[in-house]
Amino acid sequence: MHDQQDSGQRFAVIGAGVVGLTTAYHLAMRGHQVTVIDQAEAPASGCSYANAGIIAVGHAESWAGPAAPRQMLGAVLGRAPSVKISKLLDPDLWRWGLAFLRHCTARAHATHSDAMARLSRHGRRMLQDLEQATGLDFDQDHDGAYYLYGDRAAYHARVKSLSDGDQGFVPLSASELIQRDPALRAFEGTLQGGLVSSVDSKGDCHRFTQALAEWLQQNTTVTLCYGTSVTGYRRAEGRVQALQTPSGEIACDQLVVAAGTGTPALTASLGVRPLIYPVKGYSATYTILDDSRIPQRPFVDETNLVAVTRLGDRLRVTGIAEFAGHDSSPRADRAAHLDGYVARHFTGAVDIDGARHWAGLRPSTPSGRPYIGQLRNTPNFWLNAGHGQLGWTMAAGAAQVLSDLVDGVRPAPSDVSETASWLKSA
Repeated sequence: MHDQQDSGQRFAVIGAGVVGLTTAYHLAMRGHQVTVIDQAEAPASGCSYANAGIIAVGHAESWAGPAAPRQMLGAVLGRAPSVKISKLLDPDLWRWGLAFLRHCTARAHATHSDAMARLSRHGRRMLQDLEQATGLDFDQDHDGAYYLYGDRAAYHARVKSLSDGDQGFVPLSASELIQRDPALRAFEGTLQGGLVSSVDSKGDCHRFTQALAEWLQQNTTVTLCYGTSVTGYRRAEGRVQALQTPSGEIACDQLVVAAGTGTPALTASLGVRPLIYPVKGYSATYTILDDSRIPQRPFVDETNLVAVTRLGDRLRVTGIAEFAGHDSSPRADRAAHLDGYVARHFTGAVDIDGARHWAGLRPSTPSGRPYIGQLRNTPNFWLNAGHGQLGWTMAAGAAQVLSDLVDGVRPAPSDVSETASWLKSA
């Protein structure tokens, strides 16, 4: 347990998901007094609840790229099974989408993907450090992942794109993959090749976040306030003095908003509108019936854009990016899409009829890079939000980067944040 320093500042962190609680952890380890506030009744009730479970360093790439406009047009026309646009006339979507298109050049794609990859690798390292320091158990494994391709041209293009900086990825043919992991025989006939990654991990994000919340309560002075909504701020001399809630004020010296898709609403009164759009993702969780037919490592099906992860005795399958505003309710046809995928590859290996379906809102920025930094017009107001589909991957690293910034230390990695005129970023 870290000895708390009397000189620590009072921090309020809004958001008890994986980003908010890892932020609280890093701040507490530096001797600060931290109060975490969340409107939900328990930690990890939002996007951290039932995500893919992969710390997906190998998937740290900006969605915005030269091919993206054509893909988005296909989604508008209903021709992209993995991307759905259900609220086309949403003004926030158009504002976000226009910014997204500006990032679709090859140069911007390379810059953003590099930043995301560096932050993701750092996130995995920091998660392992946190795991060692706390002893938390969350069905984790650090043996890597598979990236599978059912399209030969896409597989060869991915192999060709590997550079010296892509250490940790080994390309294998379909037969080599099946020889390495016989459970991949489920894809025989369609599998064209894939990458074996040694830089990825897996773990149950919900279980981790709950366990971290309990650890913080037992081993630090972190206070957790669930079922509490922030209705405003008391400000003086250009700084936030306290958070206003229905139960009264919570005083603070510094404030961190790590509230995912709820972040723009929490900054609006300060004249700041982060470009964070809620992109709905779907998951299904199945009880495993036959261990021998489940691949040893988690994998991403790059052709069907589906991720599959074993978490203990459960199989987690995730996919689909749906633009539907703040509607987080799961749709039956989207759930059926995942069940159909599982039925094609794992019938008899899992209990499909007993599937537990879920949908959550990924807080996505146009570039894919999160906002990590300090508001220029309110110097004690910090953001750590917008991690998109890589929240579980980046969380522990982004929390450490933000804590460095708070302490006036240049973080490593640096230049990983989304940029904005109103933000002093990392």
